[in-house]
Amino acid sequence: MRKTLPVISTGAEGAASGGCSTAVAPAADRPRLPRWRKRNLRIALVRHHDLCLNTRQITQIQKRAGVLPHLGLGYIHTALKSAGFHNVIQVDTPALGLDSEGLRKLLADFAPDLVGVSTTTPGLPGAVEACQAAKSTGAKVILGGPHAEVYAHENLFHECIDYVGVGEGITIMPELAEALEQGEKPEGIRGLVTREHDGGAAPMVNLEEVGWPSRDGLPMNSYYSIMAPRPFATMISSRGCPFKCSFCFKQAVDKKSMYRSPEDVVGEMTELKKRFGVKEIMFYDDVFTLHRGRVREICALIGEQGLKVRWEAPTRVDLVPEPLLKAMAGAGCVRLRFGIEHGDPEILKRMRKESDIEKIERAVTSAHEAGIKGFGYFIVGWLGETREQYRATVDLACRIPLDYASFYTATPLPGTPLHTESVAAGQIPADYWDRFVRGEFDARIGYLVPDAQRRAQAAYRAFFLRREMAKPLVTHMATTGQWRNTLDGLRSLARSTSNTDRDF
Repeated sequence: MRKTLPVISTGAEGAASGGCSTAVAPAADRPRLPRWRKRNLRIALVRHHDLCLNTRQITQIQKRAGVLPHLGLGYIHTALKSAGFHNVIQVDTPALGLDSEGLRKLLADFAPDLVGVSTTTPGLPGAVEACQAAKSTGAKVILGGPHAEVYAHENLFHECIDYVGVGEGITIMPELAEALEQGEKPEGIRGLVTREHDGGAAPMVNLEEVGWPSRDGLPMNSYYSIMAPRPFATMISSRGCPFKCSFCFKQAVDKKSMYRSPEDVVGEMTELKKRFGVKEIMFYDDVFTLHRGRVREICALIGEQGLKVRWEAPTRVDLVPEPLLKAMAGAGCVRLRFGIEHGDPEILKRMRKESDIEKIERAVTSAHEAGIKGFGYFIVGWLGETREQYRATVDLACRIPLDYASFYTATPLPGTPLHTESVAAGQIPADYWDRFVRGEFDARIGYLVPDAQRRAQAAYRAFFLRREMAKPLVTHMATTGQWRNTLDGLRSLARSTSNTDRDF
């Protein structure tokens, strides 16, 4: 019998109440991993550069934000090892400082039989470069990641791509690798799309059954974040989000929720501290506090084991009651990243945030009083956003006790309600992303208001160049050691100041 991995799902109602239910997929739908045995197939897992023209971040911040490990590839690496494939490397070109030619030479030296490349839709041009480099070595190439689900068949327009993985790469890659090693056609693998076959989407698996993401061979000292001291690490303790924000693209697997046990989470945190000496752990769950009872158990276990490590996590303003904030602060949480998004009630409704200004103010203030720094995410240049609505966002960011803020420009990603609304409003071409995927566009998708980029720049300046931010910024730089990146970013923002700021 081959090992089966259960799918864990939680509806929005159960998540909001802190309840958790486990449902095992029917036998015919369960992802299966091959039996363990030593195999000789050589496999490379690649993340190539994703600095691209469709980024939502302004240039001054994007270049200095940092390079974080790719957890998805780490989990696939672990799954491959469990399936008996040990000739596997992860190639993270942003961390290694490799361009496309450097990647090609590295792959040529390794001589892989199979190369998996991960991408998002905006980062596709870089991923295609990686696929071309991989194909030049004679390897079979599979493209995966969040982008793949929307444009599975369109990706195969590129001759350098043999397969597209839709859904859970953790199960697709071991099954594909086994088929290739045995000389079998890979048709029939759940989630694998070829030019002749559509395998649908591979369902979510329980990460606890897979194991911790492999960090073997990664240049851990090359990763950095403008927000954290070195060395640091990234983790996920849960997957999925039941909410329906209109700017967020979700894969099918994202619509379910999966929770790792407190013991497994704290076990990985302890391993990261002991093995790599990490000073801070950055959680990249969709919503860390979705299951609040579990978070309380994680905090209690951290205290019981005497684990001393800083950590931070993303959450929503309606999922952080004061008792939970105090428990998190006591367990080492130093920062919460809040998806605030906007300061205008009308636009919050159009974003489907299920939030309001009062909840935002209360949550950020409560976190501040508990000793947890607040990081606010905002989106400016929303469809139909007026100057007054924009100013309400900047005013809110500066009024509440946030220590950090990020101002993105609204970008209608494919498969999102915002994209549908933007096309209907005549703001973007209906076929932009289709043609982008085929490599026919070399221009950014249009902003939804003409001056969106300048609004984002002006918002950054209004927030960070205030007199009140001087002390928090110095403290931040002293704590993280990120003096150069932070100061360079501030200087760049200051230099970009123009007389047009008064218009905002």
